[in-house]
Amino acid sequence: MEIKKFRNHYGLELIAAPHAGISLGDLVWDSLLGAPEFSHPGMPNTISTAFLDAGLIDEEEFTSFHKEFSSIAYIKAHFPERTVDIRSEVLGELKHPTLGSIEGNFKLDHISKFTFGELLVKEMDDMTRVKIDQYLELMKEKKWAEYDGKIRRVYMITELYVGSIKLVVEKSLSGKFDAALEQGGLSVTSKSEGSKSVEYAFSHEEVPFAMRIEEVKSFNG
Repeated sequence: MEIKKFRNHYGLELIAAPHAGISLGDLVWDSLLGAPEFSHPGMPNTISTAFLDAGLIDEEEFTSFHKEFSSIAYIKAHFPERTVDIRSEVLGELKHPTLGSIEGNFKLDHISKFTFGELLVKEMDDMTRVKIDQYLELMKEKKWAEYDGKIRRVYMITELYVGSIKLVVEKSLSGKFDAALEQGGLSVTSKSEGSKSVEYAFSHEEVPFAMRIEEVKSFNG
């Protein structure tokens, strides 16, 4: 499923290049045509960095923001489907670290099926939303130029989604795939063999594959 179709179907953004460092409160430059961008020259990468740069919080409060975001646990997500399927022909666009470890030794178009299951979500809690909203109002009042020039048109991550990975390859290719796993240093949580295909499962390792983003100028705590 392409990034635009994923957005239209789930109301979320597919993270094209996911990594474990992505956090709630990160700022995102949205793209209507492609994948959102996580950095922009001369701009803050997180909402707390924007507040720090504007002189609204100090280093201690900045650290407190990060501790709050990291302490929020993943809980069961209520998706319309039990799994999220990614079409095999667009796996090359999804730069997931699991795929990256395989890609050099196994052609991704040989993967018959790729899904995210056992879906979990990490959500920004109400108290944090209220605090961010208060600082945004203060920034508008005291530091309008910085607010308008740096973050007003930017988006902020308010939800992150992870899921265990399951992929299927034809049985005739499973030997090559096993070798690719070994070369990539990957371990599987389970392996199920059928008459014509083999299914491999991997843990999510807290690497988010999707996110909900909200525009800063319309953010409401």
